[in-house]
Amino acid sequence: MPNRADPMSARAVMHEAMVQSALLSAARAEEMGLGADKIIISGKVSAVQDLIAVYRILAKRSRYALHLGLTEAGMGSKGIVASSAAIGILLQQGIGDTIRFSLTPEPGGDRSNEVRAAQELLQSMGLRSFVPIVAACPGCGRTTSTVFQELARDIQDMIRDRMPEWKTRYPGVEALNFAVMGCIVNGPGESKHADVGISLPGTGESPAAPVFIDGKKAMTLRGPNIAADFKALVENYIEKRFGG
Repeated sequence: MPNRADPMSARAVMHEAMVQSALLSAARAEEMGLGADKIIISGKVSAVQDLIAVYRILAKRSRYALHLGLTEAGMGSKGIVASSAAIGILLQQGIGDTIRFSLTPEPGGDRSNEVRAAQELLQSMGLRSFVPIVAACPGCGRTTSTVFQELARDIQDMIRDRMPEWKTRYPGVEALNFAVMGCIVNGPGESKHADVGISLPGTGESPAAPVFIDGKKAMTLRGPNIAADFKALVENYIEKRFGG
C-alpha cells in the first residue's frame, strides 16, 4: 500500500483505532441480536484532549448512546478539574448521554464524592438540578471575619442533610438559590438575585446583616444568633413556598 500523502499522527491513529474498535464491537453486538437502543459506547481515555477528539468522531459516525468519562482522572481537585473540562466541553456541544467522574478517593474517603462532582457539573451547566445552589463570595480585605465562610459551609451542610426529606416533601426545592455574602459592597446585589440571601457585616461595618427574600429586603438580623436565625429563615421559606 502506498504511503499517504498526508500521514496521520500517532495520536490521530490512536483516535481512529478507538473509534473503529467501538463501532465494530457495537455492530457485532447488533448482529448477535442486541438492539441499538440497548448499546452504550464508552471510550477508555485518560487525557482530556484525547477524550474530546474521540467522542467528537463517535458523535459524527455513531447513532448509539455515548457514555462520557475520563478514565483514571486522578485524585482531588486535579481529577475534578480534568473531568469537568473534558465532559463539560462535550456536553456543551450536545455530545453525551450518560456521564461518570472517575476519581481516586482519599485513603478511607467517600466514593460518593465523584457522584456529587458529576451532579455539580450538570447543575453548574444548567442541564439538571439536584440540590439548591449556595452562592458565596471568595473573601477579600473587606471580609476579615470567617463568619460568612462558616455560615456558607453550614448552609451547604444543612442542604445536604435535609435534601432526602426536602425532595419528598417539597418537589422543586432543588432549583432554589441561596446567597451568603461577606460584606456590604457586593452582598446586597448578589443577595437580591438569590431566592434567599444574606449580607454579613465585613470589616468596619455595623454588626447588622440584611436579608433579601425574592429580590426584596425582608429584614435585618443582629446579635450572636445570626447563623441560626438565617437557617431558620431558609427552612421557613421552603415550607412557605413548597409546603402547600
